[in-house]
Amino acid sequence: MNSQATLEAPRDATDLNREQDGQGGGASKKVLGLRADWARLTGRSVEVWLHGEHVASGVVDQASEDGSVLWIAAEGISTRRIFDKSSGYQIWV
Repeated sequence: MNSQATLEAPRDATDLNREQDGQGGGASKKVLGLRADWARLTGRSVEVWLHGEHVASGVVDQASEDGSVLWIAAEGISTRRIFDKSSGYQIWV
């Protein structure tokens, strides 16, 4: 049995700009949402998921114009990584 906790994919949010109203003071917060248009994510902090498992988190360094692939910037000892939509990866912002 694996002792590592399994993360669940975020659910029920599909629009990056959707916000929920906070309580008191008019504060609001962003809702985590699945993104289909990867071409517009350069500079955004994202989570990468594959088949319901969290694969990576980071800042999008670059994305193809057609939105089929994106690169997550290198951080610390991690190298720059590429993810392609056709392999089933999902990007959550």
